Amino acid sequence: MSKRDDFLWIVQAIMIKHNDNIVGWSGVAGDAVAASYCIPANMTARDAALGFCGAKIRGFGATQEVPEWMADLQDPL
Repeated sequence: MSKRDDFLWIVQAIMIKHNDNIVGWSGVAGDAVAASYCIPANMTARDAALGFCGAKIRGFGATQEVPEWMADLQDPL
């Protein structure tokens, strides 16, 4: 599996577990796909997924700040 696949698998598992804390489930899922193309080379899939979920899922993680690498998400072509 690729880093993108690992990231998306981790994010999906977290989203399912915390589904009641997600507003706009399909939008967050789409953002996860866009974010999977932006993971910095020096970041693990796990760290990226935790940062993503911390920003997108209410009450998940210590902060709701959007990581810099996720600042300009765009859908892949």
